[in-house]
Amino acid sequence: LNNSMWSEVPAVQVIAWRMLNRMRKEGWPQDLLDMMYLEEELLNWATATGEGEDNEDKIVHKDCNGNILKDGDSVVLIKDLVVKGANFTAKRGAPVHRISLVWDNAEQIEGKVDGQHIVILTQFVKKTK
Repeated sequence: LNNSMWSEVPAVQVIAWRMLNRMRKEGWPQDLLDMMYLEEELLNWATATGEGEDNEDKIVHKDCNGNILKDGDSVVLIKDLVVKGANFTAKRGAPVHRISLVWDNAEQIEGKVDGQHIVILTQFVKKTK
């Protein structure tokens, strides 16, 4: 990591930063992180996964019951939802399989309902087991 953090390849720099950040409590990685310089664009890329944030700053997606949602989970709608721009209503109880999380908004997920890829508010879904 000591040498790879100075690589000219942006992807290598981002991975080095993420790995050092994960181990920063060991002591020595913090010194390397203090020396490392990433341009703003690369730092945004490195922190896009929430690596550099404290637990209270991380975005956590939760359903209507407070269950934590993850990419690939299945949910059901708990209310009829009028889908804007698609001219249909997603019915209560409709399953949404293999959801994807909106990375910058804890209140939104994406998934397919009746063949349409839509954004759904987490307050209107319940996680299925």
